[in-house]
Amino acid sequence: MSLEVARGRDSWLGALVVTIAAATLYFFSAARDIVVGDTPELITAAATLGVAHPPGYPLFTILGHLFTLLPFGSIPFRVNLLSVVCDSLAVGVVYVIADHLVRSRIAAAVAAIGLAANPTFWQWSLEAEVFPLNNLLAAVLILLLVFWHEHPSRMRVLIGAFFVAGLGLTNHQTIVLLGPAFCFVLWRQRDILRARPQILLVGAAAFAIGLLPYGYVLWAAARHPAYSWGNVSSLDDLISLITRRSYGSTRLVNTPGYTGGSAWPRLAAFFISFGWLGGILICAGAIEAFRSRRWYFWFTLLAFIFAGPFFIWITNLNLESAPSSLFVLQRFFLLAHIVLAPLIAFGIVLLAKVTVRLWPILSQRLVPAVCLVAIGSTVAANYRRLDHSGNFIARRFAEDVMSQAQPDSILLATGDGFAFPLIYLQKVEHIGTDVTLIVLPMLLGEWYAKQLREEHADLVIPFDRYDRATRNLKELVEANPDRTIAFTGTLENDHSLDTEFWPYQQGLLTVIMPKSQHRDLATMISQNEKLLGQCQPPAPGSARLDTFEADIVSLYTFAFLRLGDACAQAGLPQEARSWYERAIAINPQFSQARDALARLEH
Repeated sequence: MSLEVARGRDSWLGALVVTIAAATLYFFSAARDIVVGDTPELITAAATLGVAHPPGYPLFTILGHLFTLLPFGSIPFRVNLLSVVCDSLAVGVVYVIADHLVRSRIAAAVAAIGLAANPTFWQWSLEAEVFPLNNLLAAVLILLLVFWHEHPSRMRVLIGAFFVAGLGLTNHQTIVLLGPAFCFVLWRQRDILRARPQILLVGAAAFAIGLLPYGYVLWAAARHPAYSWGNVSSLDDLISLITRRSYGSTRLVNTPGYTGGSAWPRLAAFFISFGWLGGILICAGAIEAFRSRRWYFWFTLLAFIFAGPFFIWITNLNLESAPSSLFVLQRFFLLAHIVLAPLIAFGIVLLAKVTVRLWPILSQRLVPAVCLVAIGSTVAANYRRLDHSGNFIARRFAEDVMSQAQPDSILLATGDGFAFPLIYLQKVEHIGTDVTLIVLPMLLGEWYAKQLREEHADLVIPFDRYDRATRNLKELVEANPDRTIAFTGTLENDHSLDTEFWPYQQGLLTVIMPKSQHRDLATMISQNEKLLGQCQPPAPGSARLDTFEADIVSLYTFAFLRLGDACAQAGLPQEARSWYERAIAINPQFSQARDALARLEH
């Protein structure tokens, strides 16, 4: 059987088959609960009809809320299914694009399944994130542009492309990186557009209509939902949110230590994400596309350059700064994967032609069959590593922290990896509502101090905006003298407490204790034996140490390390050894506990 392609309904049937295949893979390996990253915050915004972090992600929030209404599973699982559905549909759309371009169902199927099984693409299909929806909208936009380029008289298709482009901006702004490729298609058909210039005006109107979901942000914020980033109350607030002014509009992150460094490690990680098989097929496909559909070659090249190397270069994210920095960046590889996936079908066609020409006895089916076997092997090799269905690390961490926080206390969360699971637990499941949770990085914005005052009448915030220097934690602690104040993680770049306060270990929490108050070691050991004995740390080897799960593991291990250090300083080597060994039992790679054990030997 040749690699000739069926059109029409057969193409949509093939798309349905690959969509179901991808959905099956993603459904069984999808997270059943919150996981680290932005997922808990996005689920919180969806469940409460709130506002997520900049630029607000209104389209995702609206769709996510609809998924919370599903009649099965937990709320996190329901919203996680939005990602499963979006990326499965994106795989189906890629099939239609490839089938239309190369006229080969089997080559299109290999391209679509190859995309679905790519470990990077697969990983981000399993949890509530804005990127799968971005993938789907980008794939639909490319499909519409391909259809219109080949049938320019169908102006409704072009209008649809403008609308999808606007809609995409209300989910994730990186879709704008397809703009140069979009303009290239318009330029290719410039004679038709000159003859009917009103089409561009209609297209601009369709684009503006696509932006309407941003109106949701004003509606949602006016309701004062349980979770509302930015406290949006004016058009200027909305513009600030959309432009990510608090992050720095031109920067991906503003976290100290995460920026800078060479761009080459970022680019290397980006190209490695395609895998050896995908890389070979894409390169072969680029050659075949240049030979057979040159306009599409240039379209894809433009889209790839801007969505891939150009964007990865300008992110300025330092991959050497922290193990989780690649975890932050990796999600941004996906748009380029969508752009290049149809080239895999071109590569299958070229390699099949070459194989049959060199060895006529071989069937044209051989190349796609070998590729499908290789893809199947990739799925088998990566399933256990990527499977999120049993991942409850973020939930158990949040439960442990909330169970140890004293009623009516103030709890400072010092980073996204710690804060978002706690936010979800408190705002959606109403666990720990007697604790005043303050996300310290958010306090850098004036809106957050105002919002906290509105929500907590008993909380005193002595400044409009926290700056770690003159408006610091010491002021906050002294303004609330009758309340216990504790934090998770570390208080980086704020040393205002050093002279008058000391850190008292209370399970996973560090209580800010005045130096005038003393707790003897025996009391601290007794209290922590009970608190840490009730904790649910990740099983050794179960946490992904290249993600924010490493921060959670560190919180457990450092609690044991600090208690061991306290015992060592008090001249209790056996007790110290026990605490260090318990830290290593949680994370066998914890070098600081091993070093402390070695010091005991000497």
